[in-house]
Amino acid sequence: MDEIKSLAVIGPGRVGTAIAVAARRAGIREIYMGGRHLDKVEESARLVEGAKAWRMAEAAHHADIVLISVSDNSIELVAKQLAEEDAFRKGTVVAHLSGALDSSVLKPAKTLCGAFIASAHPLNTYPSVAAAVDEKTGTHWFLEGDAEAIEKLSRLISLIGDLSYAITGEGKAIYHAASVVACNYLSTLMDTAIEMMVQANVEKEIAWKALRPLVFATMSNIDNIGPQAALTGPIARGDEVTVEKHMQAMQNSSEEQRRLYAALGLKTVDLALRKGSIDENAANKITQKLKQMF
Repeated sequence: MDEIKSLAVIGPGRVGTAIAVAARRAGIREIYMGGRHLDKVEESARLVEGAKAWRMAEAAHHADIVLISVSDNSIELVAKQLAEEDAFRKGTVVAHLSGALDSSVLKPAKTLCGAFIASAHPLNTYPSVAAAVDEKTGTHWFLEGDAEAIEKLSRLISLIGDLSYAITGEGKAIYHAASVVACNYLSTLMDTAIEMMVQANVEKEIAWKALRPLVFATMSNIDNIGPQAALTGPIARGDEVTVEKHMQAMQNSSEEQRRLYAALGLKTVDLALRKGSIDENAANKITQKLKQMF
């Protein structure tokens, strides 16, 4: 098993820079940061002890593992450009960090240069470079692609204190959709809850302060006993009268808000049925009411 001696990050933004910092701390001796705009690359490289800031092809050519950390719509173009410049050495592992795309967008690196290709997505959120760099270890990564690439990436991920799992290329898009629901849509859900509190004449600043303990307690319950056992509330107890009151109160709310309430309500009916806290009769009554909101 060959040692991982070097890592190149192409397009070092929030996530790429954080990975480079973690790799350096884990003992990877040679870190190369590459990009089109050298001033921005140098700025990122300053955050990584001993890292070199180079043009993309030069950085890629020196590394055992190359991580392409650019926007999704640029990954294929960057991979093709670097492959045509013969930037990847034979046997180099080339991976991108997109959650939605599979490894096929890196095909030129494989066919033109003999590289092993993969997609490697860290399932975490990084709102800023500083937050990404300071992030604790323990992130779960999902990998798909060539077996040789997955093996080497798994070792790198283990070195930096994270965990990795294999996923199929066919499952990549729905996997990413799941992460969007859990992360991005959670922000939307909290924003909607705050909006509704404001509609009840609660000041916006107070709304989140009031909702926060409820949200965190719910997340703790889900973490400890799972979403099914953690489910409470009117639908979980078959309280169609309260659901009706909610619907009446939302008559003047936006269509998007009403539809969100109804869509989540319908999924909650299914969860309550699986939990066994309501029967089919109660589920049907609440379902019919909620469908009126569409």
